[in-house]
Amino acid sequence: MQQVRVDVSSTLEDLGASATVEGEFSLEHLAVGDEVFHLIEPASYSVELQNTGTGIVASGTVSALTSATCSRCLEPFELEIDAQVEGFYVQPGHEDEIPEEQEIEPIFADGTIDLAPALQAALTLEAPFAPVHDEACAGLCPVCGCNLNEEQCTCHVDLEATGSFAGLRDLLPGEDD
Repeated sequence: MQQVRVDVSSTLEDLGASATVEGEFSLEHLAVGDEVFHLIEPASYSVELQNTGTGIVASGTVSALTSATCSRCLEPFELEIDAQVEGFYVQPGHEDEIPEEQEIEPIFADGTIDLAPALQAALTLEAPFAPVHDEACAGLCPVCGCNLNEEQCTCHVDLEATGSFAGLRDLLPGEDD
């Protein structure tokens, strides 16, 4: 993963000081479970950095255009992922002032931080586990495998009878009971 080093030394000089950084960064791909999203172009970000005394709070947005595979019909499509970025970077020597459950990153000795882990984490959290190109996607026929968005097959599948919970239907009383 490419680092996104940002010089925060001037922001560290004044309590409450802030700065906005914008730019692009490259990732080969994002992995979410079994899904892999390939970036079509570098991701872009806009992040505000604010000095809180013990460190720098980063908040902003990141956006990436990716190629994905529809989980229903297996067709490739483009997916824009927009996410909220959050990060907390601690000045050396202030680590024990931060609660244990708070996730922190270091401010390096040269007065820089690396935004890349926060940017990648934000995109990963926002990426869907089962991407679909359209909510109305009909998927593939479970018998012959044809793409039901493009053609109708002649298979007559009673999905209620063959679904993963079909065996439970016999356990329930009928409508008349």
